[in-house]
Amino acid sequence: MMDQPAVMTKASARVVGLYSYPKSGNTWVRSIIAAACAMPDNPGTLQRYVTDTHKGRVMTDPWAFQGRHWYFYKSHHQQVLTRHQGDHFATDRIVSIHRHPLDVFVSYLNFVSGNVAPQAGAALPFRFASVDALTEAQMETLFAIFLEHGTLVPQNRLFGSVFGHWNAFSARAASRGDVLLMRYEDLEADFAHQVARLCGFVGLHDIDLEATFRGADRRTAANDKFFWKRSSGGHKAHLSEAQIARFHERHGAAMQAMGYAL
Repeated sequence: MMDQPAVMTKASARVVGLYSYPKSGNTWVRSIIAAACAMPDNPGTLQRYVTDTHKGRVMTDPWAFQGRHWYFYKSHHQQVLTRHQGDHFATDRIVSIHRHPLDVFVSYLNFVSGNVAPQAGAALPFRFASVDALTEAQMETLFAIFLEHGTLVPQNRLFGSVFGHWNAFSARAASRGDVLLMRYEDLEADFAHQVARLCGFVGLHDIDLEATFRGADRRTAANDKFFWKRSSGGHKAHLSEAQIARFHERHGAAMQAMGYAL
């Protein structure tokens, strides 16, 4: 339930940033935050109160909950924002979401396909209707880019790479302690424990975890094309054993640092 104090001041506000490389689970975590904070389950809520910085402004609409004004925002930037659309601000807590890099790869392919958002694939060598429609040669072309750069769009230096995100945010977690590192697979395997970690870290208390699960599930189920196959290990259905072995050979040390066994 919402608990609004009689007076809220700027001192009571908290800014929480949700950071990830694209297709690592950020929108899922946005939905979890919205459900945990009892935000309305209707169109526009996520963008208004858990703002996607690539579509709107961070410091616009605070959400009143548990005696605070909360500013939640999502970003795919590899570095923490200190200003956005003219506003200067400090982020109090950072949640950094990571996913198996090869699952990120195939999920990103789905996102930029004609199945979801074909305009997002303009920077790729060619357009395609769906992941399943890719020929072996086309998949190898795209895989080779990701193998080399850890991203399909190396020219986008603000987003960086899947490994660059891990390096930047794990280093900040170790040095400053204001970052919670989360893995998509852990959230999938033990939702209640991971959401309890998340809520405790950002400062949310006495959250109904079952209601949070139901609320987040409703939001993600509403757009099954965007979320596609919300599961772990999906890359094995689209990549050959040889391609997977090449990726592990090239990025084995980084994968192990992220907690992914070879």
